[in-house]
Amino acid sequence: MKLFPAMGAFLLPALIGFPAFAQDQGQPPAVLVERATNSKPGMADVYVGRVEAVSTVDIHARVEGILEKRDFIEGGRVRKGEVLFQIEQGLYQASVDKSKATLDGAKATARDAELELARQKDLLGKGDVAQTTYDAAEAAYLADVAAVGEAQADLETANINLGYTTISSPIDGRISRSSVDVGNLIGSDSDVLATITSIDPIYVVFYMSERDLILKRQEGLVKENSSVLDVKLQLSDGAAYSFAGQVDYVGNQVETATDTVAIRAAFKNPNALLTPGQVVTVTFDDPNADEVVVIPQTAIQLDTKGHFVFVLAKDNTVERRDVKLGFQIGRDWAVASGLKVGDPVVIQGLQKIHEGVKVTPTETQS
Repeated sequence: MKLFPAMGAFLLPALIGFPAFAQDQGQPPAVLVERATNSKPGMADVYVGRVEAVSTVDIHARVEGILEKRDFIEGGRVRKGEVLFQIEQGLYQASVDKSKATLDGAKATARDAELELARQKDLLGKGDVAQTTYDAAEAAYLADVAAVGEAQADLETANINLGYTTISSPIDGRISRSSVDVGNLIGSDSDVLATITSIDPIYVVFYMSERDLILKRQEGLVKENSSVLDVKLQLSDGAAYSFAGQVDYVGNQVETATDTVAIRAAFKNPNALLTPGQVVTVTFDDPNADEVVVIPQTAIQLDTKGHFVFVLAKDNTVERRDVKLGFQIGRDWAVASGLKVGDPVVIQGLQKIHEGVKVTPTETQS
């Protein structure tokens, strides 16, 4: 038999299937079976996208002191409110204690001034003191009340500075390497201590040509800052990303250098598979597309008669089914004719079978 070069990849299992079967006349050969499914093909438009974090926060020190503790794993996840760094607290705690004492003293002085003012008011009413004496007592009381307010503000400032010695994460996300080691003196003029990027949800930004955007808007597929299209991603290894995204931002101007408009879509990212800066391929699902029958590429074989698959019959025998292929969808193929949704096709063990042989099937769990 003469082989055609273009058929080699599909033809090999068909040619070696019978000899492999002939060598095993006992137990029915084991095969893996998967049912044909249906899918809506994506739109033809393909864009290059880049992953961006929803939030990026640089962590800075706000007070000066020796770094006593760094309590996180570099590159790991952190939660909002989780303590990241601890600066020595001694001086700041002492400042709080001193401010408390000053406040207590100011309150006591103000209380005495209040009592003195009350006495002077009573004496003034009896005509036993001059108005100037009462006015002096009132001025002293007001000054002491102001001193209480000043001491209270100093205590609040001291407490704030003490709080700054504990640096916590303001968001959920992943934290970078730290730029400072425990034992170093840090302060408000120090470099960024670490950077946190949020990971779930996450953005993908891509650029659509002005012409494509106009067409999609005319078709009602893209609106002001949203889209009825499901945004799909393909990763660098060719695998499809598990979650569909939704457009939440359409740029308000055309990039004159490229005649494109920035589009942003938000995606769930619970497993942190998408990382800021990562490059992905962006496609869309067309809501107006007709569904097609889809099977794994591993099920497809080719011989001189054309493409075919082995379908499992009710009695666990296999039968040949000639098919006409459509287009490729990721790692699967659309079938234009020859199969219907739910048909069980053999996807593994093809080298051990031929038409009419009885098999021991295992069905994949979809």
